[in-house]
Amino acid sequence: MEWASTIFPIESHIEPSEFVERFWRTRGVPEKAMLSVAIPHWQIVVVKNQRGPTSVFVRGPESRASIVAIPQDADFFGIEFKIGTFLPAVPVAALVDVGRELEAASKTKINLASSSWEIPRFDNAADFVARLAKRGALVRDPVVEQTLRRKPVAITERSVQRRFLRATGLTYGTVRQIERAERAVALLTAGISIADAVEVAGYSDQAHMTRSLQRFTGKTPGKLVSDQS
Repeated sequence: MEWASTIFPIESHIEPSEFVERFWRTRGVPEKAMLSVAIPHWQIVVVKNQRGPTSVFVRGPESRASIVAIPQDADFFGIEFKIGTFLPAVPVAALVDVGRELEAASKTKINLASSSWEIPRFDNAADFVARLAKRGALVRDPVVEQTLRRKPVAITERSVQRRFLRATGLTYGTVRQIERAERAVALLTAGISIADAVEVAGYSDQAHMTRSLQRFTGKTPGKLVSDQS
C-alpha cells in the first residue's frame, strides 16, 4: 500500500537502511484526486511543480482510506520511513491523516529541526537521510520493532504503548489491523477466494474483513477481486 497506489505508476528503490523502508518517485497524471489507502509509515514527499516552486511535505501515517487531491503538472519523490523511525522535532501523532508543508528557507532549502537542509533528490536521498540521522534530527525507537516482532522488552506494557504511539503516531492495535488488511489485499489480488482470505488473514468472518478493508482500503473484498478481472 502506498501514497499513490491507485493511480500513479510508482518507481521504487530500496537500499539497506536502518531508517528507510523505500524511496519512490512518480509523475503526475490528469486525474485531480486519488484513493489513498491506509499506511502505517510516514513519509517526506517532494513535489516538484513544473510551473512553480518545489514543495516539501511531511505526510502520514494514514489510519484510514481517503480521497486526496493530486497537484497538477508536478513530479513526486518520496522517502517512506520504517515504522519506529521519527523526527523528534515533528510529532508523528500530529501528522496522522494529514500532511504538513515544511517551511522553505530558500528555493533549494527547507527548514527542519531548527536547521536548513538542501531539498533532497531521488539520487541523493540516502545521503539526506544519513545527514539527518547523524545530526540527531532523525531517530528510531528499537522497542517498536521488537514489539511488532513480538520480542520481549524490559519495560512495562504501558511504557511500550507510550513509546509506540510517540514513534509511529498510531496504536499497536491500529498498525496490526492495517498490516492484516494489507495481507488480505495481497491474498485477494493473488487470486485467493474471499472465504479463504478471511481464514488465512485471521478475520472472524467475511463481514469482519469487509469492514476492515472498507476502512483501510476504501474497497470491499468483492471490488478488489473484480478490479483484477
